[in-house]
Amino acid sequence: MLTTSHVYRDYVFSISYQAREPAYIVDFPDIPEIVTSGDTLPDAFANACEALDLHLESLAKLALPAPTRRHRLVVEAA
Repeated sequence: MLTTSHVYRDYVFSISYQAREPAYIVDFPDIPEIVTSGDTLPDAFANACEALDLHLESLAKLALPAPTRRHRLVVEAA
């Protein structure tokens, strides 16, 4: 399984490829309530960003705190 890591609005998420539908699965380690996917990598990325926006908007409307950011994406030069 191929997995890529990304950051949006300071939240880390991963997109994993699998050889079945849906092909790309998104995982937010700090927000397990978010479940999304996509047929292509760009679709999965766009769906992840939209899902996070909607989740944070819902929390704000309910006057609930945003989830704590516990994971960070570290990029090292080789």
